[in-house]
Amino acid sequence: MGQLALGFRSLLIKAAIFFVMAGLLAWALGGTLFPKPTIVNMSGAGSLHFVASSGGETNGLKWILMQDDKPILEGHWQAVVGPVIVDGDAWVATGNAGQWQISKVTGKTIVETKDVPEKVMRALFP
Repeated sequence: MGQLALGFRSLLIKAAIFFVMAGLLAWALGGTLFPKPTIVNMSGAGSLHFVASSGGETNGLKWILMQDDKPILEGHWQAVVGPVIVDGDAWVATGNAGQWQISKVTGKTIVETKDVPEKVMRALFP
């Protein structure tokens, strides 16, 4: 029984040394053992802008549509376009696997639209 306890103690010491050395290496290389997501505030229009994040606990690319400092829509899509303001209305487009979903932002609500004016399409996709 004493040999088993000594074996576990030795394993615990080796694991502690491994994590200390791994942490020092990560610190020396300018990183961490448990990275945080990279967060980017993207340009916007009016009071709307996108915030994109990837890495860390985020699986893939996560985006959040913000109005001032409050999130109003979020998703895990591959691409976002906008926001653009056309005739006083804000529009955004989110894309995944080649399919685009175009939405109109009215106040704090998002309305998905199938009938999109040509002006809006030219503004979103020049």
